[in-house]
Amino acid sequence: MKKVTQQVVPAVRVASYALSKPFYEKLGFHELWTHQFEPGLPFFAAIARDDMQVFLTEHTGDCAFGALVHFYVDDVDAVHLEFLQQGLHVTEPPGNDLGPSVRNMLMVDPDGNRLNFVTVTES
Repeated sequence: MKKVTQQVVPAVRVASYALSKPFYEKLGFHELWTHQFEPGLPFFAAIARDDMQVFLTEHTGDCAFGALVHFYVDDVDAVHLEFLQQGLHVTEPPGNDLGPSVRNMLMVDPDGNRLNFVTVTES
């Protein structure tokens, strides 16, 4: 399968970046940068895992809670083990419910956003 370079960065609504950041760090994401117009105003942050980037936003007008974001990974089963070792609850363990050549696992963040980790194999 040809490696795809990310061209779009999704935004995910969080109630508190300070509370969401540790969860995403356990998923292997690290902070790239944060922005806040002034103290007391909402945060907007960029985080990344490998070459996958996502924005986390506290701004009410940016988007709603309950997003669904797909993250393509080389080996979803290895990522599943990594998450278990971090003590995370995996909402739906790896399976092939999207087809025989698509293996996916679902995580839900503290704000109800669904994070689907996907591996596509040659069929």
